[in-house]
Amino acid sequence: MTSSRISRKDRDFSAYRVFTCELRKLVSAPLIDGTWTKRVEACLDGTAGAELRRLVNLPVRRAFGVFFTGSKLAERLLDKLKFNPAIDFIYDPAVGAGDLLLAAAKRLPMQRTLTGTLETWGGCLAGTDLQAEFIEATKLRVALLARQRHGKKEELPKDWRKHFPYFRTGNGLNQPALYSRATHLIMNPPFSVSGPLEGCNWAGGRVSDAALFVVRALEQTKSGTRLLAVLPDVLRSGSFQHHWRQRVSDLAEVNSVKRYGIFDESADIDVFLLSARRRQGESARVRRWPKSAKRTTGTVGDFFDVHVGRVVPHRDPEKGPEHPYIHPRCVPTWTVLREFSETRRHEGSVYDPPFIVIRRTSRPSHPYRATATVISGTRPVAVENHLIVCEPKKRTLNSCRELMRQLKTKTANDFLNARIRCRHLTVGVVREIPWAS
Repeated sequence: MTSSRISRKDRDFSAYRVFTCELRKLVSAPLIDGTWTKRVEACLDGTAGAELRRLVNLPVRRAFGVFFTGSKLAERLLDKLKFNPAIDFIYDPAVGAGDLLLAAAKRLPMQRTLTGTLETWGGCLAGTDLQAEFIEATKLRVALLARQRHGKKEELPKDWRKHFPYFRTGNGLNQPALYSRATHLIMNPPFSVSGPLEGCNWAGGRVSDAALFVVRALEQTKSGTRLLAVLPDVLRSGSFQHHWRQRVSDLAEVNSVKRYGIFDESADIDVFLLSARRRQGESARVRRWPKSAKRTTGTVGDFFDVHVGRVVPHRDPEKGPEHPYIHPRCVPTWTVLREFSETRRHEGSVYDPPFIVIRRTSRPSHPYRATATVISGTRPVAVENHLIVCEPKKRTLNSCRELMRQLKTKTANDFLNARIRCRHLTVGVVREIPWAS
């Protein structure tokens, strides 16, 4: 996957040509033996991503959201799908090195000859990417897969590239001809963030390129086209992404949303798998995005008012009354805090004890997703915005102690690990935590 809104002069993926040169040697090798087979198997699996990490520095990969899918995740996304080349046209608009198209090719029939297989596959597979090196790698890897599956000493024809007319260097956000033909859209779009966008009524300010790819793809494709995508989990669970989820539901019937976990060892981000089908027309009245199951018990929001701390450090002026001041670094966990080591002038909102604070930073790997502290005392407290404030509606210290006890349970951890996999908690999610009466 590669972001489509960065100028080419600011990119440097030319080092990846070292890997494409290796692929060319394998494609043109006159002899197929055990050594060749092992090398091809590696190049069709994890080597493409490993070579990207080795040859292209991490800041460039992160800046443009370039992380290759890998065969395990690609197979999980396509699951039990089968394709018929007579009627199906499979398009990946952010193809990278072609992992998803390789998984699709494995689900296509082979022909009697290697040339026939290349013609069949090339007629129903399409991919675009801004990086010419990645398009070249995709062509070579699909050709290698065809040669490997035939298992003969038949060499590729010298003009084999002509059989892949729909593998192109280009902007995957703007390919109307390919979108209009597609029966299946498969994508692992860039995880970078850009913006703001003009004329985008479902997002304001900076927006995820992955979110943009999904919406643009659905807007350009025809009714009935199936979309399969690997996406950052924040799009599934984040509070600020609800407008994106509504837009997707306007355009498509959402068939399934499956949590996957960490993308891979090189990209420390949780992802989910989206399956949807483009509906005929658009309807703001139809909402198909899966909702959280209704609970028979209460939630934290029934007993507490939940807010984000109001002090934004390094931005808010230190003016106004002086208050006790708390932030994640000065608040001990799982205790009642009555004495404060820091003060700050603040003219905005402050909170009267007793209340509880929860650290917003939270990872699925943490022992406790909602790490809490009870704040007691008699003076109003200024709270940094990296803490979530829960004010008890009964205004009692015992209510705060009980919430802290419940947040330290397996029930709360299991709920949060299922509900939100990104690296921070939100006010909305904290309100949804089940309350055990």
